[in-house]
Amino acid sequence: MSANTFEHMTIEKVQRPDLAQLEQLFASAFGEEIDAEQIRRRIHRTRQFYYILHPLSKFSTWVKNHFTIYVVKIAGQVIGFIQLSSLNPTQLHVDYIAFSKQYRGLGLGTWVLTKLLNDVADVNDYDVVLEVRVDNPAYSFYQRLGFGQVTQILHYEKPLRSGCSWPEQQTETISGFRELRGGDRAKLYRLYLESVPLTLRRVIKRTYGEFNPSMMVRGLEWIKNNLMRKQQKDYVVEQQGKIVALLTINSYFKANSHIFSLILHPAHEQLRRAIIEKAGSILMANGCQGVISTTIYSDDSAKQITLADLGFKNNLAYYLMFRPSALRQKELSRVLIPAGQPVLTGRKPLGNQN
Repeated sequence: MSANTFEHMTIEKVQRPDLAQLEQLFASAFGEEIDAEQIRRRIHRTRQFYYILHPLSKFSTWVKNHFTIYVVKIAGQVIGFIQLSSLNPTQLHVDYIAFSKQYRGLGLGTWVLTKLLNDVADVNDYDVVLEVRVDNPAYSFYQRLGFGQVTQILHYEKPLRSGCSWPEQQTETISGFRELRGGDRAKLYRLYLESVPLTLRRVIKRTYGEFNPSMMVRGLEWIKNNLMRKQQKDYVVEQQGKIVALLTINSYFKANSHIFSLILHPAHEQLRRAIIEKAGSILMANGCQGVISTTIYSDDSAKQITLADLGFKNNLAYYLMFRPSALRQKELSRVLIPAGQPVLTGRKPLGNQN
């Protein structure tokens, strides 16, 4: 594609006037995605509370990630966008990239993402992570840009409605199940290190501060969740003085969507079924409606069987793809796996996977 094609095109950091166009573009481009409605509402809320959230973005990475959106414009009109988020100080995640229908197939995605990788990721020595649906032809496009497949992520969901079975007799027997306490947070990073395979921890670096954030960061997260009408509840299983499981339930009430994530110590894998049942029972007891969902890696068929036995349906699958920084390319060449082969290990890193 010639440089003249981009003569009147600009890439700009998103501003409040852009968000209305962005919301419409997102809805048309990602209407079939699993979390489309809550993301669309997040954009809407960001526009609604822009002058409250934007100043807070200087103090919280969680809030900042609402504004790491770059819009592509022609003659002042938004024709595409790319949204990024910071996973940690050395890694970026590509959340979404999309263009209006009339501008697709022209190579704009290649141009924008290549510019991002060259001018942002490589200059700052960032790793870059993204997910792509297994049936999306963009998979080969990402491979050409240096991304390698790490594993598959499987999405499961189940309706929350009267008549759905969430057996109470088993969930009541989970010894040590309770709500997360402030003193537990310092132990959660150790649980993560002992539960997530080294192969994945090398690719997605989660930090101690993510599991034990400061009071200020927790306060900002509480404000953001209230503005976005999202509720987060955390539970742990403590046995013999050790935290062996962390269950997080995020509820998006406007979208009637409830997402749970589970970090479970491998030595206590037998608790998985009871903990998932407990998550469903908690939501049902609170009168929640809609859909409960989760994601897992494809590394262990036993996890898939447990979810299927509980009535969850696997409706989508994604490839987790990784492009290492220049400094890590040599080291990680031994970790990345040829396309089509899952990781052979015994969870989100990005939040939901377990």
